[in-house]
Amino acid sequence: MHNIKEMPARLAAFLAKVEPGWKNVNVDSYEVMTGGYSRLLQRAEVSHAGGRETLVLRGDPPKDRQLIETSRHQEYELLRVVADHGVRTPRALHFDPSGADLGTVAIILEYSKCTSFVPWFNAGGSLDGLHLRLAEAIASFQSVPLDKLPASMERPASWDAYMTKRIDAWRQASHNHVESLPIFHYVAEWLDAHRPPEAPLVLRHGDFQSSNVMISADGQFEMIDWELAGIGDPREDMGYFKAVAQAMPPDLLDDARIEEFCARYRELTGMNELQVNPATVAYFLILGVVGTVEQLMQGGAKWATGENHLFNSVFNMSSVLFGQSMWLAAASQLSEPMKQIAAAARGGK
Repeated sequence: MHNIKEMPARLAAFLAKVEPGWKNVNVDSYEVMTGGYSRLLQRAEVSHAGGRETLVLRGDPPKDRQLIETSRHQEYELLRVVADHGVRTPRALHFDPSGADLGTVAIILEYSKCTSFVPWFNAGGSLDGLHLRLAEAIASFQSVPLDKLPASMERPASWDAYMTKRIDAWRQASHNHVESLPIFHYVAEWLDAHRPPEAPLVLRHGDFQSSNVMISADGQFEMIDWELAGIGDPREDMGYFKAVAQAMPPDLLDDARIEEFCARYRELTGMNELQVNPATVAYFLILGVVGTVEQLMQGGAKWATGENHLFNSVFNMSSVLFGQSMWLAAASQLSEPMKQIAAAARGGK
């Protein structure tokens, strides 16, 4: 995938090997797709004796051009699992685990006929009822049994242990950066002091935002880009979606929609009002971004030391600066509501 001129021949040979029923395979067109924020993303039109296919290739860029480091092996396994459980996502069809065939470790996916959500909205798409569809989409992948997920995914010992590790990640992000960031320590202390009621651990998408969802002709959401997925608190994906929406509207979890969203999610999952409500979603607006913040900080540090030559690693530091004002404002507004929720969870004590 690194040398696009070679790819039609490479892909045709790979497909002839993994699809023995396809005769006379030919790659009619091959082009780079827009998007692919952290991975290479390319589209191929393929013909064979039995018909025509549109395929998407998702692979790793060169090491010094990687914005973040994630595993295609785990992503491929997860894509197979979630699709088998009825989650709306493009199905992973084939995998080159070594990169010997396609030039880099790469997944071949079916091409989605859905429309990217943000361009759809900007073109005048109606948001009516989509906050409820969002609740349904989140519940759909969070219902996948944990024992069906890839063995490579870390299994937290408990919810408390998981939360402690996630909160401490804010401190570690500061320690591992090229300079100290005191605000990260403040955020960690605030999160620790205002923990929400416990919730069951589930599959979380890890990068659940409007640019990673597509919308179908029947108004349902389809999820893409699972590279940051893991096992964690179910409210992280909600908070992360809301956090990103502050910079990239629309916000389907705004004040006008959040109560109905929470009610629909509770109806689908059986969680209660102390666990899922506007305040706990907003708490995870802060906590839920830590994985992405860690990756962005690592990218910036590697650029500073010459290990990474991707200028986006520097540009994306601006989103961390934007986030700081958002985290501080949310913490200030949430302190009292989170104390009240904690007291109610303890039976008013």
